[in-house]
Amino acid sequence: MGTVSSTESEREPLLVPSVPETSTHTSYSRVYGRRWLILIIFSLLAFMQGIVWNTWGPIQNSAKHAFGFSDIDIAVLVLWGPIGYIPWLLFMWLMDKKGEYCFDEA
Repeated sequence: MGTVSSTESEREPLLVPSVPETSTHTSYSRVYGRRWLILIIFSLLAFMQGIVWNTWGPIQNSAKHAFGFSDIDIAVLVLWGPIGYIPWLLFMWLMDKKGEYCFDEA
């Protein structure tokens, strides 16, 4: 962060493994295609929450005048975005307890 470059001793790792790896075992991991579906659903929900959150602020005076909404009505409409994330708690619990196979087709 300063104007002087770091020395060679500053670039050495602080934690060095006590036992060097002697195993040549290669582990393979499997990547599931479902992760893209989950990512798309989560992203769409976040996008929809942003739309709801940012819509009612600029038009609240117009909505009050045109539709007769009260301050509480506007507050409830704004809160639907965060309330929409509550079902994700159920799905997180379900994935934690049952695992990824509870959504597989039998």
